[in-house]
Amino acid sequence: NLPPRILYEKLFENLPALSWDKMGGGRPPTSRDFILKALIYKALRRIHSLTDIVFELKNNPSVLAVCAGDVLSRIPSVERISSFLRNIPNQRLTKVRDVLVDTLIQEGVITAKIVALDSGPILANVKENNLKTSVKDRFDKDRRPKGDPEAGLGIMVHYPKPFKKEICYFWGYRNHIIIDAETELSLWEKTLPASKSEMRQAIPMLKELIDRHPLLEIEAVLGDAIYDTEDILKFIIKELKAKPCIPRNP
Repeated sequence: NLPPRILYEKLFENLPALSWDKMGGGRPPTSRDFILKALIYKALRRIHSLTDIVFELKNNPSVLAVCAGDVLSRIPSVERISSFLRNIPNQRLTKVRDVLVDTLIQEGVITAKIVALDSGPILANVKENNLKTSVKDRFDKDRRPKGDPEAGLGIMVHYPKPFKKEICYFWGYRNHIIIDAETELSLWEKTLPASKSEMRQAIPMLKELIDRHPLLEIEAVLGDAIYDTEDILKFIIKELKAKPCIPRNP
């Protein structure tokens, strides 16, 4: 029941700083830490667009103070925030996550005795995904969309009615994640083209998680039926010495 400003101040005081490489000349730099905090605030408050978060910073001094540390700070433009999202190396954001996970493990918040594997689709913003447009060979895997040539062709499964499965295709990516089942906090993740197999990511990601956080003692691994393969089950049982809680793949 803390006031919002105090709540976000406490949240952000544990956020590791991003390094800023100063450059000579040009426009004065905007703190990357400021932009990162603004984007985290945007996500937590479910603010729809970059334009909306810039509007929020301009019209809510308390939010500006929490994100920037000073109500007189220069507010970044939409273009500056967009440039940050495009250009910041993923490794820097990954390092922030790893430091936070280390802290939560040390504080006993995360035990990771039970972890869960999952993945979710990320649709690319391309005309091929808009079924109202007329596109030749819309879902031909050999014809990548010009709007996002790195996107892969994937499928989504829906169950509109019990026991009735519908499959639809999409161009985009898939976010693969390992979470601590008790807290539902992310421990490890990677985003790949949607054409990459989900089951082939499980073992490498579990290995990477243990290599980065060797003190974790995983006792059980949860996952849906897509992870019901001999290699994954063998790795969980023999390498992790854990119990697989994965339904049988019919």
